[in-house]
Amino acid sequence: LNEILSILHTASVQINPDKCSIAVPEIDFSSHTINERHIKPNGDKIKAITDLPPPHTLKETNEFLGKIIWYRKSIGNFTFIAASLHKVTNKTKSHRHEFFWGPDQQQSFEQFKRILTTSPLFLEYPDSSTPFILTTDDSDVGIGGILRQENSTSTKINYFESRILNDIERKYGTFEKEALAIYWCISELRSY
Repeated sequence: LNEILSILHTASVQINPDKCSIAVPEIDFSSHTINERHIKPNGDKIKAITDLPPPHTLKETNEFLGKIIWYRKSIGNFTFIAASLHKVTNKTKSHRHEFFWGPDQQQSFEQFKRILTTSPLFLEYPDSSTPFILTTDDSDVGIGGILRQENSTSTKINYFESRILNDIERKYGTFEKEALAIYWCISELRSY
């Protein structure tokens, strides 16, 4: 605490004591609940998302994606699940007012809601004494990876990462997509 206060003082940063939480077991910050072991999505924010009806407009779809994207690092295969939702939001200028909500979009919407209510969504803090394991995957739609750590009693998930392939990358063969997934995940997660 003294070190943090010293750094803030050196940087001439003032804090409002009424807005500070010190020596508490967990804190809500930026749509997440943070404690000494892990970071997890805030329960109230998750409930607000799971209570949403299916979108009926482009704006509502973008709002849903904007809310769910806060939790992308906690959801495995996020990009793959979101791909069909992005199809209805990535319209060209001449078609931007068209909106289509089909079975693929409904399935993605429901899958996100199911994941938010049934999957363990917390990310464990890295343990510097344990090696990292990076598992990558590819598909016709995107690439992704899971950064985790294992010990004799448990597996800790540190981070999920994924992205959609561009048109050129989608033409790659399986080997090239796998290599791209490895390269991209290592680049994105190099701080670990």
